[in-house]
Amino acid sequence: MKKFKTNIIILICVSLLIMFLIMKDDFNEIMDNLINANIFYLLLALILMVLSVLFQSFSMHLYLKDINKAYKFRDTFILMFSALFFNAITPFSSGGQPFQVYLLNKQGIKISESTNALLQNFFSYQLALITLGTIAIIINNFLEIIPNTSLLRHIVIIGFIVNVLVLAIIIYLAKAKNINTKMFNKIFDFIFSLKFIKNREQLKEKANKKIDEFYESSNYFKSDKYILLKSYSLNLISLVILYIIPMFIFYSIKIYDVSIIESIVCASYTYFVGSFVPIPGGTGGLEYGFIEFFRVFSSSALISTSMILWRFITYYLSMILGAISLIFVKKKVD
Repeated sequence: MKKFKTNIIILICVSLLIMFLIMKDDFNEIMDNLINANIFYLLLALILMVLSVLFQSFSMHLYLKDINKAYKFRDTFILMFSALFFNAITPFSSGGQPFQVYLLNKQGIKISESTNALLQNFFSYQLALITLGTIAIIINNFLEIIPNTSLLRHIVIIGFIVNVLVLAIIIYLAKAKNINTKMFNKIFDFIFSLKFIKNREQLKEKANKKIDEFYESSNYFKSDKYILLKSYSLNLISLVILYIIPMFIFYSIKIYDVSIIESIVCASYTYFVGSFVPIPGGTGGLEYGFIEFFRVFSSSALISTSMILWRFITYYLSMILGAISLIFVKKKVD
């Protein structure tokens, strides 16, 4: 809990600093744009954000339903929303999945099964992310939406490669049981060689049993291609919805030049840049990436206004909603 409080303090300080740097030169104009933003389009953007989480929940529910037929979609939806809070306050969005494993365990799903469900859903998400990233890079090479001279464009390529490597690691974890078992056994041998550890053989046997459970519960990851295809499609829809939110943000401040394709390309690039930033929520990287990639569509003050609205809806507001969902999570666990 102390670590989370520290992360939140860092997040608030960095966010305030970024807002100051963005607004210091055009404060009056940006405030005027924010006050006069079209509420209808902002509500549409908010609805799209919720829909994006909804489709992620549909994907996750495929795996949870396979483990426990009685598991309700309502609980999956709350599970996904509550993870938004922990992802928002931890570096590289790393806090959501451990919390989900903890909560699912409290709800009667074994850790090995919930870990596999999350791993498989993350695999399909990464596959969808890379698919859209590939499409965005190809489209941009033809349409030149983002100039070739942009330094961030080269960073995006690095981000794309990193995400491909993450996908490869997931596949390796799912398939290389024998290699992983040997590797873990060597680690166990080293740890259990320490004299102060008691019951070494029992602990090693228990650890190997957990590894076996992990792979036994992931058999359909290798065989049931229908679930993978359906999950991949749902995550793809979720990301497309997320990536067109900037278009409606621009509409709210009377910029109608941004098309769906342009919004998807620029948003895809922005999220790849944000994945490099270790500060919770990718704070700093996402703001800078958004302004740089979307700057071709309007003046500095209007782009800054759209970035503030976009960041509020897709990050700060979703974090608040995630925090509120923790109330329902607590009731469920109790």
